[in-house]
Amino acid sequence: AERPTIRAIHAGDGPIVRDVCVQMLLDAPEAFDATLAEVEGRSPSEWVLFVERCAKGTDMSAFLAEDGSGVCGFVRADATDPRIPPGTVLVSQLWAAPRQRGSGLGRELMNAVTKWAEDRQAARISLGVVESNLEAQKFYERLGYADIGIRVPLPSNPRMQVIVMAKKLRS
Repeated sequence: AERPTIRAIHAGDGPIVRDVCVQMLLDAPEAFDATLAEVEGRSPSEWVLFVERCAKGTDMSAFLAEDGSGVCGFVRADATDPRIPPGTVLVSQLWAAPRQRGSGLGRELMNAVTKWAEDRQAARISLGVVESNLEAQKFYERLGYADIGIRVPLPSNPRMQVIVMAKKLRS
């Protein structure tokens, strides 16, 4: 498979980001904190505002991976989520298209958000993974994340538990 390029999203990427968020949920409906109906129900202006905030890159960022067939990966980082302690960046929505799985793309996307967090002098980076997704848990453990003992219900399906994982960053 062709090596994808990874870039920060730009203002104007609203339709691309919307489409990738829909693809992610069609591919893995239980893996993310929104439902397909919620994502499809967002107005074009909501997408514009979200993408512009990410494109600014001050308190939130997102990265797209693209190969010859189009968008093949996504990840988001947020330093302002009210659920996290100060000095922490929350990573969410990591996704690699099935055609790129096993190629190292997930690790490259995580490297992009980790560098973004380090550039902002974050003390730690955290994320949540659905308890039943053992493959993702192992992936994050290989990247240095550890289960910090917190469980929260998955917003899109409160019957499912999310394991909170984190790792310290070098300052």
